Amino acid sequence: MEIRSPRVSNGDQHIDILTKIKLKHNVDDRDGENHGEVKVPKGSQLITLPVGSKGEKIAVYWPTSVNNAKTEHAFVMMHGRFRDGDRYWSIMDEALKSAKESKNFDPGKEAVVVAPQMYSAKLNKGQYDDKTLAWGPGNAWVAGTVATHPKGTNLTSMDALDAILDHFSDKNAFPNMKNVTLIGHGGGAQLMNRYAATGKDPTSRDIYVRYVVGDPSSSPYFTGHRPVTDKAVANIDTCKGYNNWRYGFVDFPGTLSSKMNPKDYFGRYLNRDVVNIIGLRDINEDNGDQSCMAVLQGGRKRRDRNFSWWRYINVLARTQEVLEGFPGNFSGLPDWSDVHPGTIRTRLAIVEDASHNAEKIFHSKIGRSALFGHYEVDQGWRPDAWHKSHQHKSHQHKGHRHKSKHGH
Repeated sequence: MEIRSPRVSNGDQHIDILTKIKLKHNVDDRDGENHGEVKVPKGSQLITLPVGSKGEKIAVYWPTSVNNAKTEHAFVMMHGRFRDGDRYWSIMDEALKSAKESKNFDPGKEAVVVAPQMYSAKLNKGQYDDKTLAWGPGNAWVAGTVATHPKGTNLTSMDALDAILDHFSDKNAFPNMKNVTLIGHGGGAQLMNRYAATGKDPTSRDIYVRYVVGDPSSSPYFTGHRPVTDKAVANIDTCKGYNNWRYGFVDFPGTLSSKMNPKDYFGRYLNRDVVNIIGLRDINEDNGDQSCMAVLQGGRKRRDRNFSWWRYINVLARTQEVLEGFPGNFSGLPDWSDVHPGTIRTRLAIVEDASHNAEKIFHSKIGRSALFGHYEVDQGWRPDAWHKSHQHKSHQHKGHRHKSKHGH
């Protein structure tokens, strides 16, 4: 681990296949515009961690003081499309302080908050050195794509997250580490949701990992099926690339650790502790990814896409989860129930009074339950139809309250 020394870099202006698709379909993942002086919040520092074996590094906001020997829980907070890791470090740091003061949550005796910084090779010039990873236009890091800086690298944003997970899994460095919670909101949640399906396991079996995914604009569908069948909203027949990676698994490049088929990744996703946390008021149709690839996943509202994703994974897995009131037409889905042992570990939590706002999501009671809850996660709001159906079921399915050892 070393302190970052900023230098001017020319960057690489290569535009990959993903970017060409996004430009054609008006994907609203524009790079943020506020790129002034680098801000380092009080109590943090900006360091780099090694990724791979060729000297590349990922920038990370890190506490100024960490007791490695006593640290039990690491929170890795991923920023959104504005690449404001400093802000997201502060959001998570405040949530941790609030949890420590609360009698309802116990994040562990010693916990550390870190926030990766995914640079834009173009707009962050001068803020990273010649070995630090940076990505192409349109926030390409969101999709887990290969960085464009340093020139010639084959490392992706997934590999960067793998490296951070490896760092905290190293029992020589963190002998008492028990939990790693990986968190993302917005653009960061897009990356984190994909990472939950494709990322590696911790190198130590003693490390428990939870993934918290907040308000993503799209998700990685494991099949070619989509919930929107009204061609007036989005036409799957004319939407070129709708099932390409990151929206589906066609042309998924894999990671340094593995490349499997979509069904295997689906099994990995269901058998991991993934909490999808959604703001009920995240309904602005003018923001986020409004490409046909994204709209096919549930319409123009992020909330509805995420509700459809919940229906999709449960129908594909043939769970007994109550789905009345959640949108989506998924006729013809195959039966992939053989990838899980009968109860999926993926859960859905809904914050009733939150829109697309990371502070509202993660500082809410539901959000703190997702971040710090030991065994159960508060599910929050549910549709009226869900409640009516739930009341009439003699067998109450407990899949959304799967017990884990998170937070020990």
